[in-house]
Amino acid sequence: MLLDLQIRDFALIRQLDIAFHEGLTVLTGETGAGKSILIDAISLLMGDKGTPQMVRHGAEQAEIIGIFAGTVQTEQWLNKQGFEMEEQIIVRRLLPLQGRSRLFLNGRAISSQQARELGTLLLDILGQHAHLQLLKPERQLALLDRFANSGEQLAVVGQHWRAWREARQDWEQRRSAQADHAAQREWREFLHQELQRVALRPGEWEELQEEERRLAAVEQIRAGVDTALVALDEEGGALLRLGEAQRGVGQAAQKDPQLTNSMELLQAAEIQMSEAIEELRNYLHHLEAEPERLAQVARRLQELQDLQRKHRTDMDGLLALQAQLAAEFGSDRGAGDPLAAAAELLRHCLAQYQQQAEILSRARQDAAPRLAAAVQEQVRALGMQHAIVELRLRTQAEERHWSSSGWDHLEIWISVNPGHPAQPLTMVASGGELARISLALQVLLKLDEVETLIFDEVDVGVGGAVAERIGKLLRQLGKTHQVLCVTHLPQVAAQGHQHLHVEKIVRDGQTESQLRLLPPDERTNEIARMLGGSEIDARLRSAARKLLDDAAHSSGSAASTQKR
Repeated sequence: MLLDLQIRDFALIRQLDIAFHEGLTVLTGETGAGKSILIDAISLLMGDKGTPQMVRHGAEQAEIIGIFAGTVQTEQWLNKQGFEMEEQIIVRRLLPLQGRSRLFLNGRAISSQQARELGTLLLDILGQHAHLQLLKPERQLALLDRFANSGEQLAVVGQHWRAWREARQDWEQRRSAQADHAAQREWREFLHQELQRVALRPGEWEELQEEERRLAAVEQIRAGVDTALVALDEEGGALLRLGEAQRGVGQAAQKDPQLTNSMELLQAAEIQMSEAIEELRNYLHHLEAEPERLAQVARRLQELQDLQRKHRTDMDGLLALQAQLAAEFGSDRGAGDPLAAAAELLRHCLAQYQQQAEILSRARQDAAPRLAAAVQEQVRALGMQHAIVELRLRTQAEERHWSSSGWDHLEIWISVNPGHPAQPLTMVASGGELARISLALQVLLKLDEVETLIFDEVDVGVGGAVAERIGKLLRQLGKTHQVLCVTHLPQVAAQGHQHLHVEKIVRDGQTESQLRLLPPDERTNEIARMLGGSEIDARLRSAARKLLDDAAHSSGSAASTQKR
């Protein structure tokens, strides 16, 4: 909901700060006073293109600030865009004479595209605009689904459509891969057989490298062990000297028990040294040069190295590839034709989608004439007395036109003049007629995509009872939405819960537009002016008070934010 609008140096407005409330707010003023400026300012906040000519004469830049209350939808959008959710959404637009205009959201710069996305969640401007959402066929279809209460069925259709699309994508991928599948499979099977023949095992590479180093150094190993045995066990070696040390300490320990621990350590050392000598002699006994084994190890290492180079990986990568191929060809032996299975799944998903889309289509076909009749009744009451409204629904035969919302295409056709055939809404309706049709749909369906609806001269070309009907519909809509309406008709203005007035003044030699909230007595005068012109007499004031009283009594004062 729009809470506050601040404008500085924009068009004819020098400075403006106006608070908005719930319900219907009407905006009135003489022709050319600047009523559309307010709509233009709000549009700029929502990402519309601005020009330097919009800056007030004599100023360097225009500034527009809109403060909105957030909704669940805006919170989700803000989270997606990386904004922290705050109690209020503050959109600021700077439009300088020189340089590019800038947009800010809660103090952070945003693009025009982001502003437009946010704008679709905050408000909808309905009026003299050819780009109204109502002109889009998908929007028209969504309105029909809303009228038919088809939300749950629409969700089911969307679910089956996504399943069908995924199954189709899987089948197409398998089909496109089938052409080169045989060659690819033959190559991978060759790799599988090659790795099976090589019989890789974890740790083999390291073991073979260690064995090769040992076999290639037999003589160096023998020499080293011989040197150790001479040092340990030959005459004058370490074992003999350790025995002498043990005997000496043993004699001394008989005189001093404190040497007992040292004696025990020397005994343990003698035992360990004897065991080491025995192991070394046994090792030498079995140590032999094995040139054949050395050559065998070298060939195996070369084979493994060639495989690593071929596949551009290390041994871990070869082992992983071996396991992958083994699993691939092992599962293939027990599996059926994957393309046939994908095709069967595709047929099943398509049949499910068609079944659910047909149910949705029948609901639409049932609801379309009823919605057309309801809209026709409303727009005729809104001054289009001869309007004929048709909702033309057709099933699109080609699968490429099917979507998550089914296979139906809807167009609203309308005839506004007697004797003229109906034509698509985009080709016939004027801006004012579109606005009235939108108003009729808003009231009929109580749309809640946004909380704020702005009607720009929705009452163009009507008067009398039709104008009163439009005003009552807008007031009725104000019970569920915040509605802002620019109007020239007193019957519409009298229905407002809040009345803003725009007028031109001359200040310091410059023309300005100023906007203010009318108190009850001035509101009566404004309604009287709209009824009769510049000369306001008691009769016009009485008629104005009657319009205001009738509006207050017709809908009660509970929803009213401003009493007359």
